[in-house]
Amino acid sequence: MKLDYKLETINCPLCGKNNYEPYLTNVKELYNGTDNYFTVVKCCDCGMVFTNPRPTKDSIGVFYPDSAGYYQPKKRNKENTIEEKIKRTILAHYYSYKIKAPFGKFLAFLFKKLIGRKLAVSHISNYVEGGKLLDIGCSWGQYLSEMAYYGWDVYGIEINKKAVDHAKNVLGMKNIDNCSFEEYQCQDNFFDVIHMSMAVEHLHDPLGCLKRAHNLLKKNGKLIISVPDISGFEARIYGKIAYTLQAPQHLNHFTPGTITAMLNKSGFNVERIIHQSSGKDLIESAKYLDNKLLHNILKSPPIKKLFIKPFAFLLAKCGKTSRMSVYATKN
Repeated sequence: MKLDYKLETINCPLCGKNNYEPYLTNVKELYNGTDNYFTVVKCCDCGMVFTNPRPTKDSIGVFYPDSAGYYQPKKRNKENTIEEKIKRTILAHYYSYKIKAPFGKFLAFLFKKLIGRKLAVSHISNYVEGGKLLDIGCSWGQYLSEMAYYGWDVYGIEINKKAVDHAKNVLGMKNIDNCSFEEYQCQDNFFDVIHMSMAVEHLHDPLGCLKRAHNLLKKNGKLIISVPDISGFEARIYGKIAYTLQAPQHLNHFTPGTITAMLNKSGFNVERIIHQSSGKDLIESAKYLDNKLLHNILKSPPIKKLFIKPFAFLLAKCGKTSRMSVYATKN
């Protein structure tokens, strides 16, 4: 199946220069499995990697059907699981959350040492009494629901109406707007935290949107984002079939250096970049290879547990996986 859309050629979304070279060519659209092909280029001045030419903002919607995985609800953790109790214990003792800690401070210290990194990539900010939190690209509302449970006054933006309806009607999230970030109406200096999980790479104007996020945050407000890392191990070994490449849905392909540069240019100070430990990208990328046997081997439970997960953990510790979480503060 081949989709119809309009293309546009752009300058670098980071530095604005018109000086780039091919990075990956003949890249097939794999997320939906259509017969459309794209080129990914790299700016010769600042190193930013981006899809170019790219579908226009008015026509790219054909690559975001309601059936896309971005919008599908997933099973949520129950409140009485041991994992959730450990999480609440850490949040109460170390993140100032006004919730009852199931365990004491000594255990909280041990838990934090053991899973502190995992908690960081779940995008939990220090609690602010009466704090307002905005999730841009909130999908069906899982993150918002969790943050509301922990005491935040939550708001969301999502372009997919089906996902918004689920967040409102099933999860009871009220302050969610079915619109783009550019269309969102809000006063400046309103939010304590803005969250953008796997969203910035989809934006036609990432720099402009990050600047607007800066305006919407209060002084010293926090921005928490996650984006793919085009320089990560999985992206390098799989190339144009890497699961996190996802052209043309992903218009912008960041490295730690280019996301830091864009955030600095938007008025933020980057505090921390944490690479996520997940074997998903190693496994999912393999399904696009002609060798289906390799994919079946990699996704088998024993191989995942004994080899893929430990390897992904080591890659993350070295800052070499293909997904990263970034914590930044408004200057």
